[in-house]
Amino acid sequence: MLGKKIIAVTIAALTLIKVAFLLISPEKWLGMSQAFLSHTGLVMVVYLVFLAITGYFIFTSIDIIDILVVMGFTALLVGLSLIPYAASLQTTTQEIAATGIGKAWLALLIWVAIAVAVLYRVFVKER
Repeated sequence: MLGKKIIAVTIAALTLIKVAFLLISPEKWLGMSQAFLSHTGLVMVVYLVFLAITGYFIFTSIDIIDILVVMGFTALLVGLSLIPYAASLQTTTQEIAATGIGKAWLALLIWVAIAVAVLYRVFVKER
């Protein structure tokens, strides 16, 4: 339980820090995010480490159906945040369509694995 609380407090604090930067100094936030994202390999490793840590706590303590419901909620919240930027995101969607999904294969594999696990759990295992 302590591990989950530490993760939750960390995410809450980082969220509030990010919002504060966006409100007080968006230029500094942009500079930090550009510097951070210029090291894509390192960012990928950091994300994978945090994904494994949070995934351990989530998948060992929460039902897979509840996990997917929360993932759906989060995806909707992210989508809601991005809707005002739809015009500028068209370039990104065109790039994704042109290059394919190869750059995001791991995330898509995780989404598919969770979706299949939920369908299996609902339609096969609960009978």
